[in-house]
Amino acid sequence: MGLRIAMLSAVFPPSVGGIQTHTLRLSQRLVAHGAQVVVLTRHHQGLPRREFVEGVEVLRLGQGDARREVATATYLADSLRVLVSRRDELDVMHAHQMLSPTSVGLLARKALGIPLVINPHACGPQGDVQYLRNAHWLAGGWRLDAARRWADAFVSISEPIREELRGSGIGEDRIWRIANGVDLDTFRPAGAEERQALRDPLGLPRGPVVTYSGRLAPEKGVDVLLEAWALLVRARPEATLVLLGNGPEEAALRRRVAQLGLGASVRPMGAVSDVPAWLRASDVFALASRTEGLPVALLEGMACALPAVATRVGGTPEVLDDGVHGRLVPSENPSALAEGLIEALAPGTGARWGAAARARVEARFSLDAIAHRLLQLYGGLVHERAGARSSAGTV
Repeated sequence: MGLRIAMLSAVFPPSVGGIQTHTLRLSQRLVAHGAQVVVLTRHHQGLPRREFVEGVEVLRLGQGDARREVATATYLADSLRVLVSRRDELDVMHAHQMLSPTSVGLLARKALGIPLVINPHACGPQGDVQYLRNAHWLAGGWRLDAARRWADAFVSISEPIREELRGSGIGEDRIWRIANGVDLDTFRPAGAEERQALRDPLGLPRGPVVTYSGRLAPEKGVDVLLEAWALLVRARPEATLVLLGNGPEEAALRRRVAQLGLGASVRPMGAVSDVPAWLRASDVFALASRTEGLPVALLEGMACALPAVATRVGGTPEVLDDGVHGRLVPSENPSALAEGLIEALAPGTGARWGAAARARVEARFSLDAIAHRLLQLYGGLVHERAGARSSAGTV
């Protein structure tokens, strides 16, 4: 029988974002490798409390649409109830983000002894570790200390996150460097003819298309991308910018599009069901983030052989080599971003960068390889637990 894994994530599809996408696709790939996976996430109105998504059991718990304190408390209570009821059916817990999912995992680890893996997803001022250090009203210091004492292992998706974990007193022997991954079959390049065939049903023009995919949230810097686009269209008026995703900034960004007079060249599409088709129909991927862990959306764009122009933040430089796979530019710099996008739209340059981008993702960020590494980690923890139980039984 395969390993039995509880994925703890406060966010999950159909909600849009890198953590959501990663949790779903990773869970599906672990199931394909023989594991059993149950995802414990927050419930939102209109969604089923329990469903199966390609072999992955999804339990939606608590009152996710209530005010934050109630949503957190009910998710915490319901998740603990599920974990207690299934304590003999689980081998390991994997908590995404060091917020409410980690709180659930820590309490269950202490009470039930189920091994816990904690997976931060962001670094810097808005990242997991620094947020907890500053979140006195949320007992952030206690949670960070409890994680340091009780968690069995940590997954670091990028070098900056690893450094933050080490700086918090977590030993190197408990930190596993395992990046996010991408499904190379789903996200794959399209030739020129296929790209155009994909565009017609999506309503995209024949000119150059630049795409951003992700949450419309302040940390993603889409406002900076719009400022850059206002500069770019002076040189490339035939180009189109596609924004895929939703989030708290959606209304404000739509207003900004109108204020900048970009209505003819910017298409905010909201959340879409077929992100791979939109990426494969595009020419360039853009990411103007202010902070990142290791961006799944960037990996997806590169897997589709899109040259990428992204900000030099978080783990992005570990994915994208400047001048090889695209351009790395400073954050909060619309001019540099516009220049990078114009360079990527040049046919020869874009094709060269795109081919190299696909090769980079194939070599280092395959979801299959990531799943295999995690199964090694989980298996080691289960073996350690079994050994500890055996030793305790002989005392």
